[in-house]
Amino acid sequence: MTSRRSARLLAKAASPILTPKASKVLKKPVTKKPAVRVAAAVLSTKVPAIDAGVTHATLADPGMMEAAILYLKSADPKLGQIIDQTTDECSMSLTRDDDNETSFVSLCKSVIFQQLAGNAARAILLRFLKRYGTLTDTSKAPLLNDDSSELQLTDFEFPTAQQVVAMDVEEMKAVGLGQRKAEYLQAVAEQFNSGALSEKMLLGMSDENVSRTLVSIRGIGQWTCDMFLMFHLKRPNILPTGDLAVRKAMCHHFKVPFGKKTPTHEQMVEMAQAWEPYRSVATWYMWRLAGTITQKTT
Repeated sequence: MTSRRSARLLAKAASPILTPKASKVLKKPVTKKPAVRVAAAVLSTKVPAIDAGVTHATLADPGMMEAAILYLKSADPKLGQIIDQTTDECSMSLTRDDDNETSFVSLCKSVIFQQLAGNAARAILLRFLKRYGTLTDTSKAPLLNDDSSELQLTDFEFPTAQQVVAMDVEEMKAVGLGQRKAEYLQAVAEQFNSGALSEKMLLGMSDENVSRTLVSIRGIGQWTCDMFLMFHLKRPNILPTGDLAVRKAMCHHFKVPFGKKTPTHEQMVEMAQAWEPYRSVATWYMWRLAGTITQKTT
């Protein structure tokens, strides 16, 4: 059930004016949270790294996306209007280009794509795969030395964790990776190669434990972790509070001021209470909203 606080925020979203009473949402003092900010939910109890016997719900489960849309349209009618006006299907329920892609490969690709435009990142990833990957169709091998070839990312199998650990950083830099990214890839690979992480472990972890585990790896920040939870594990209740576009869109949606330091993580969690347990889906529509607005920084 939507809390009174959340209800007030939704009422404010429908109002064209930020009233003094509504503005208290941003002025209210907040208590300090733990150093690791978990986007999924702040749990008050410690749980094992792997939740034995627990199958975590995902947005790929039959009927899950339909249930999420119906719930969000009822809980937040203004968001419902955005949903109705969006022609694209929410991509978090769709299969990936390679539905057999492992968590290891997903995290490595996320590292390569960090702080790069999509086309530039894809070009570097393709060069990396040409150098270190395995062609799924060996008849295309003559195209490997042709820079103008039509080889695609999906033509390759990503190298194993063991292979990445053994790579020479200087050679990795030759395909366009920076020193740090090469080291970050090896840091991720070492976790999987050593057995400290595995596909089974990540699938069995709660959202909170996935966050705690991944952000401890060099090169994996909370934003990367949130994207992994949303688009690889397809967890339904993630709120990436560090995403600039989401911050701006939520301020626009709830009619609260946007600034360099506001809204805070805690304020965004409070605003999004009405969206639980489907904050991932609401976030996807906030990205769509962000592309239609111009927000001034206060």
